[in-house]
Amino acid sequence: MVNNTQEYYQCILDNLTGGLISVDLEGRVIYLNPMAGKILRMEFDSCCRNKGYDEVFEAFPALRGVIKETIETGRCVRRAEISIMHANTPLIIGYSTMLVKNHEGKELGVTVIFQDISFVDKK
Repeated sequence: MVNNTQEYYQCILDNLTGGLISVDLEGRVIYLNPMAGKILRMEFDSCCRNKGYDEVFEAFPALRGVIKETIETGRCVRRAEISIMHANTPLIIGYSTMLVKNHEGKELGVTVIFQDISFVDKK
């Protein structure tokens, strides 16, 4: 039995098989799960938390664009793809976006859920 509900929810996020990035409405990175760090080949630690997404994802302009558009327009994407470069290797990222709202419906931020689909057979 799980005694700490928050710890349980954190474990769900930490164990997702896809990447998850959450940014508040001021553009500060709130959370990046371990799989997101693995896909993007970056560490998310205290030096990244609460920094602007422009700075944290400077090496990934297409990903920054997705976050910016979602914050600015409030429109979500169910399924789309972007190409990012990492160490001169192109990666195709399949992603969806969503708005994060509290129980009263107030928008708190945005989340991007994604996977590296570079090697998926698209037949």
